[in-house]
Amino acid sequence: MKTLGLLGGMTYHATLAYYAEINGHVQKQLGGVHAAKLLLHSFNYHDVITPWKAGDMPAVSRMLCDAARNLQSIGADAIVLCVNTNHLFAEDIERATPGIPLLHIIDFTAEAILRAGLKKIALLGTTMSMGKDFLKGRLKDKYGLEVLLPSQDNGVWEKMDEAIFGDLPKKIITPETKKLYLDAVEDLVSRGAQGIILGCTELAFVLEPKDVSVPLFDTVELHARGVAQWAVDN
Repeated sequence: MKTLGLLGGMTYHATLAYYAEINGHVQKQLGGVHAAKLLLHSFNYHDVITPWKAGDMPAVSRMLCDAARNLQSIGADAIVLCVNTNHLFAEDIERATPGIPLLHIIDFTAEAILRAGLKKIALLGTTMSMGKDFLKGRLKDKYGLEVLLPSQDNGVWEKMDEAIFGDLPKKIITPETKKLYLDAVEDLVSRGAQGIILGCTELAFVLEPKDVSVPLFDTVELHARGVAQWAVDN
């Protein structure tokens, strides 16, 4: 079994979910008292989000790359970035850790969508994740999926960012946040979305399968289960 190097703490709630899901999957696969071989660098989220909000993306990239190099140096066989939006820096991390793969969150998510026979999918996430191509571009170009995004009317994207960077890291889900996402999903389904990607690590706290009429694809669950299987198979 290979050793996974996790870049976590963004947020710690999501990292807990990764840790539990990865270990649970490994034990299910191997039986007995088996568990995953993990190395974890858990960031103080404040230290990451402060330069992010200031627009200092090179500083965020350096932090992630330095931590990934450290994980590789102490035995990580692959890097797992336990957050969606910071996959913006996936290529930087890959360059910083030659010789080991970065197990990309979108690959495991897209494979699940294709297994379900879906072609038109909606992506929910931060403004950065929805607006740039590092997630949706990979879904389109590598997997041939049509990607729908929420309407930007009435400041919807900005309100989503306020929730993602405000209440959700503290695992606070207000009625207003719940309605924001339910309304967005209803609109996306009316536009033809066959499923919804929860493309932010905290969105599984907001939306559950019972809340919506189409399948939800939780990137945390799919990523964690996928990297666990990769470790077992290699």
